[in-house]
Amino acid sequence: MPEKHNVERRERYTKAMEQLGSKEAPVRIGGVYTLVGLVDEWLLDENLDYTEKVREGQVIINSLCAYIRSSFALAFHYDELAQESLTAEGLYKNREQEFYIDKAALESEADIRLSIIKEIHDRLQSPEINTPGAWSDFEYDFSGSTFFYPIDFTRSYYAKPVNFSGSAYQDEVRFGGSTYQGGADFSGSIYWRGADFLSSTYQSQANFTGSTYQDKAVFSSSTYQDGANFSGSTYQGEVFFRGSVYRGWVVFNGSTYREEADFCGSTYRRGADFSNSTYWGKIVFGGSVYQGWAVFRDSAYRGEAAFNDSVYWGGADFSGSTYRGRTGFGNSIYQEGANLSRSIYWGEANFSGSIFCSEIYFGQDGDNSSFSRFTDCTPQFYDETNHKYTLFGSLDNNFTVENGRGYPIYRNLEGLPLGCKFLTSEWRESLEDKFQEIEETNNKLLEAKYPKEKAKLSKKLRALNEELHEWRDAITTVIVESCIISDQIIPREF
Repeated sequence: MPEKHNVERRERYTKAMEQLGSKEAPVRIGGVYTLVGLVDEWLLDENLDYTEKVREGQVIINSLCAYIRSSFALAFHYDELAQESLTAEGLYKNREQEFYIDKAALESEADIRLSIIKEIHDRLQSPEINTPGAWSDFEYDFSGSTFFYPIDFTRSYYAKPVNFSGSAYQDEVRFGGSTYQGGADFSGSIYWRGADFLSSTYQSQANFTGSTYQDKAVFSSSTYQDGANFSGSTYQGEVFFRGSVYRGWVVFNGSTYREEADFCGSTYRRGADFSNSTYWGKIVFGGSVYQGWAVFRDSAYRGEAAFNDSVYWGGADFSGSTYRGRTGFGNSIYQEGANLSRSIYWGEANFSGSIFCSEIYFGQDGDNSSFSRFTDCTPQFYDETNHKYTLFGSLDNNFTVENGRGYPIYRNLEGLPLGCKFLTSEWRESLEDKFQEIEETNNKLLEAKYPKEKAKLSKKLRALNEELHEWRDAITTVIVESCIISDQIIPREF
């Protein structure tokens, strides 16, 4: 009896596949719903073990994905056919009847493909957030697809790898709030309208390399448990990565940002590579934590650049870069070396309120070609307005910059920028204690298994980082008192 059911299902599968090849849209949509129903039947079959259920269902899933991947000639004319009426110019000029026929055909095919996406999407969800749906254990291959219709895969749970690589999205796309337990590949894709990846979790490798975003793109508040690669991408509109956590290596190098790019408030547990990139608009990296190497070298910043209010546990490399607008490195802590050599600053550069625990250098090994240049004004290490100075923990610094075509860094008898000081042994010890407590909490968080425990440790970690910034702010602030002389108030700095 069970075998009879299996044979019958396979016969229905064959017939449904024939329907998918029909010229008639109602017939094709009928084939879609038959295939969807068959997957559900296989999964509910109590006579099969789970592995067999998934294997049988995967065959049908592969067919549905193949249909999504298949080309549709009229999709190449999407921009024109998506219009409400015939345009004065274009392929359909003076061909009104053909325009409306093709427009209807494109919309019918879009409805069929949207039905497949919707049925899959509904079964990738469960009533509880971040938990698997009925179809979460299947692999999905949408690579090379052209989506000439809006895509909604929000709050989806993928237990197996999913592949969207090499795809083109001609309408809006929403992937936000999703969980990717297996690898997620979105590489080599182009998004013509908005792209939403907000608040997603990637348990394995996430690949977004070589993609182009023609409109706004949002990746904020996401967590990457393994490596993530966004290299070689182009963002024509605004892009937001703020408030994200990267537990493995993350790569953004070789990318171009035409509008504002916001990475603020993010945490990088291992290395982060932003090198060889070009930023045409405002770029914000402020308020972030880099626990491994942070690499920003050989980049061009044409708008304002904000790196301030951050903590760099590993080395920070800003060398070989060009800054056209105002640049902020202030109110930050640099635990390891900071390399700022071979760079040109056309606008203001502010380092005040920071702590450089190890060496900082604007030139290397006495090589003039490696010196940085400040063309507009001398960099600010002491902020007279806000009474903020910079602290240094190393004697081995290099503040030599180009004098002929730029401004020097004026230094005191101790070899530090004017108005600045060395870290005291007491401050250094206190800083080390704070870093140790943060690291211990981080390690506990990584080992935590239960949601309540994770939430408690995350809250503690945020509090510790806030305390660290408050402490840095306190010791880099000049105490100002006033005395009255001949009816004039004269500030005194201690």
